[in-house]
Amino acid sequence: MQNSVLKRYEVRITAIFLASLIVYLAIAWFYHAKQGYYGTMEVPRFADPWIARGETILSGKMLYRDVFTSTPPLTNYLFLPPVIVSGWFSNVNPWATAAFMVYFSLFNLFSALLLLHMPNNRQDGFYAALIFLLNPLTFGNTILRRQDESVIAFFFALSLFFYLKKRHWGTAVSLGMGLMVKLTGAIMWLVVMIESVQFPDDKISWKKRPSIIWQNFIIPPLVSLLIIAPFLAKAGRSAMFWDISQKHTEHPFQYGGVGLAALWNRFHDLPLQIPLQWSSYLFLIGIGLTVLIITWKQYGIIRNLAILMAMILILTPKLHTGYFSLLILPLALLVKPYKLLPLYFSLGIVAMTADFYKWPIENYPVAFTLMTITMVLLIGIVIRLTHSSQKQP
Repeated sequence: MQNSVLKRYEVRITAIFLASLIVYLAIAWFYHAKQGYYGTMEVPRFADPWIARGETILSGKMLYRDVFTSTPPLTNYLFLPPVIVSGWFSNVNPWATAAFMVYFSLFNLFSALLLLHMPNNRQDGFYAALIFLLNPLTFGNTILRRQDESVIAFFFALSLFFYLKKRHWGTAVSLGMGLMVKLTGAIMWLVVMIESVQFPDDKISWKKRPSIIWQNFIIPPLVSLLIIAPFLAKAGRSAMFWDISQKHTEHPFQYGGVGLAALWNRFHDLPLQIPLQWSSYLFLIGIGLTVLIITWKQYGIIRNLAILMAMILILTPKLHTGYFSLLILPLALLVKPYKLLPLYFSLGIVAMTADFYKWPIENYPVAFTLMTITMVLLIGIVIRLTHSSQKQP
């Protein structure tokens, strides 16, 4: 009986996914594509050189050494399927762009199915999966914006799923893989380490606790090291995608996207511009205090992840709208118990609108205003999560 109920929920989630996919693809091709948002038929426009990196791998050459690569290696290997499909059609639109849109969106489905299985109550799981798929950020990012944060969001979901099910080896390995998809995987690792030390579940015996701590602290970086080691050995410094001395690499200490300071600087000249150094110090201090607070308060792993992610989005100098996908995923599990539904969907609508005002509209004052509203919504979410006495895992 339970299996049949679960299968019905899975079918419903898949149907909602397919319907959303069709709707957003229609918006992309009948509106954005006509304005040249995705490039021309012959020359697709990509924010990242996914095709060049994929073709480098398929030709037997090496990332970092033979092609500039600003992302961890696992990302580029995971993106081989859309690169191959795009190549079948000579890398021209609509197929080149559509291949990546559909592929990135598949990870939305995978994450939704994991959300379905996380709570013990299947109705709660279905609710979380449903609102995750319906939030404008979910498909707005993968299709309208054609960005890849859905992949790291899936690894967040995978690690969270394994942790909640007390499958600690699965947690550790998925954390290590997540670090090699995007450096933002370190956020999930940090939250798991905090939770591992706190051990809110008294059912875990004292004999098992040192083993679990060791797994969650040591195994993720070991897995990451095994993946990156061959590239470091052959490409050297070029493989250090975390190098803070370079721009457009995997670190937050640079301006970009829709961050408030970055947008402010777009329509203000010196001396009214905000120095990057100030934003970086504020980010480090704010996140350090947030980590101390969630460690002290022991909100539970889901709330800890949502609170920390929200504060990162508020304070980071480098902010792309796709990063919100890493918040709305754990937040989907908290919407119902903490009555966050209006904030949850308002966040998605306003953030996506701000992103389009930033580009291609390029009206930076409006984008700044909309992102200010987004930050107020984030603060409201954090206040709701930190001022509730309700216990959540």
